[in-house]
Amino acid sequence: MGYEDILAQFEDQDLLDSIYGFAYRRCSDSYMAEDLCSEILLAAIKSARKNPDIEHFHAFIWAVAKRVYADFCERRKRETKNLVMQTVDESAINIQTNPIDEFIANDEEQRQLNVILRCIAFLSKIYRDVMVMYYIDGCKISHIAATLGISETAVKQRLFSARRQIIKEAEPMQSNITLKPIDIAFIGTGNPLGNDPRGKADRILSKNLVYLCRNQALTTKEIAEKLNIPLLYVEDEIDIQLRGENGSYGLLRRVGKDRFISNVLLLEIPEIKAGMQAYTKHLPAFCEGLKQMIQRSGHKILEFPWLSKQDDVRFVLWTLISEAVWRLDSAVCELLKNQYFSDIELIKRDFSIYGFVIKSGESFDIGFYGCDGFRDVIREYDVYGYTSVFVSNVYGHRLDKHFSCDHHVLTDPLLLITLRAIKGLKVSELTDDEKEVAAKAIECGYLRKDGDILTPKIVVFSEENEKDFFKLLDDLNDTLNDLARPIADELSVLIKRYVPKHLMNEYTLYSMASSIQLLHDTIEACISEDLLTVPQSRLCAEGVMMIVK
Repeated sequence: MGYEDILAQFEDQDLLDSIYGFAYRRCSDSYMAEDLCSEILLAAIKSARKNPDIEHFHAFIWAVAKRVYADFCERRKRETKNLVMQTVDESAINIQTNPIDEFIANDEEQRQLNVILRCIAFLSKIYRDVMVMYYIDGCKISHIAATLGISETAVKQRLFSARRQIIKEAEPMQSNITLKPIDIAFIGTGNPLGNDPRGKADRILSKNLVYLCRNQALTTKEIAEKLNIPLLYVEDEIDIQLRGENGSYGLLRRVGKDRFISNVLLLEIPEIKAGMQAYTKHLPAFCEGLKQMIQRSGHKILEFPWLSKQDDVRFVLWTLISEAVWRLDSAVCELLKNQYFSDIELIKRDFSIYGFVIKSGESFDIGFYGCDGFRDVIREYDVYGYTSVFVSNVYGHRLDKHFSCDHHVLTDPLLLITLRAIKGLKVSELTDDEKEVAAKAIECGYLRKDGDILTPKIVVFSEENEKDFFKLLDDLNDTLNDLARPIADELSVLIKRYVPKHLMNEYTLYSMASSIQLLHDTIEACISEDLLTVPQSRLCAEGVMMIVK
């Protein structure tokens, strides 16, 4: 396929719609999606011009799309760190000069690209109009289709584009690497910013090397011989894994002059399953304790001074369920510390990781749930009268993640309009651009619309009541303490068996790894017992909490 043939492919309406849909699902508004879509187009043009001999076009374009999006996220992350704002103006539009013009070679190419860019702009308007008409204006799908001149199927596709998974059209890469196909799934706890060594372990060589040294210290030469890799490559890789991200916390540690051993706890599947069983056998008693707590304290939960309307204990429990599991794990760790390992001083670190080792032919399906949150101090920006905001979200088997720990309120239009709507926000006072943002906030569960008023659907309360909020679980403490004792008894034996001696000052990570599926199992059990609401979509209000000051 030549360069001109590739350029002609972009005039395919279905392809452009797919690429724009890919961008729209990953951006907060249609303007940003238009920018991202244009960047994907530009990268594809540049790549095709350098190497026009492309055999599988769809594999090529989706590989480009994913790479551009990764760069887009990284650039957005850097810009966030250097954020300088005086006031928040949500009506501002991110307008950039389109760099595609720099790469136009002739008039025909100019014509083709103008057609493509007009199509992208048209898609941007259609997506924006569909969102606003459905979520803000309350129009039916048939009415939207007739008004915009598109099919009802197209309307539905655009409405649910934020939730759909992109079709994986890229063909899997073939590899001739001779290293053993060891995979390591790393899990972290704490604040990962500037402290996370996982980003240095995305290569097969990295994972093989760290796994090889998980229980024994080896020299550089021994590692090279066991991996059948030239010494030079091993030396470079060891240096990378010693430094990590911040120069002090890497996946390897030095032992003596020229010996190296794993600096993180790595658990094979049988080892982690043994620990998980210590927790899961007590799941029925844990869920019964939650049920009794709700029966005794449900009225306290509903009477809490919410800043968002909350009339369903089952919905509020989504924001407390992670804390309940953490309290059980903490109670277990406290018993381990005081009764079994009192002579060991635990390592103190802002962020720590452990890993699950998955070998070739093995599969390990974990029902995983996590909870990420971040706190922004925004007093200097005068954001609707609030000086700080904490936001967290539960994610996993039933729920997609809204944001991670490195997120920021000031760069998220959806969270900003949610913050703005705490005291009620009239739809009639919003600009067209703000209505699109509000529509996406409704779609992802942040907001609800009652008549002409937008209010938060997620759990919102004041920072002055934060301690009282978590005290709502205090009625569960006796149950947790009773369950922690037999769990700690069993884990103490497993820790001595599976945690290497050089990592015993991180033995609590084994307990944490053992409880990794407990939140998933608890959520499923609570849903079956009607203690939790059933999420109606993967990106929704369940498990999202905002605390404001």
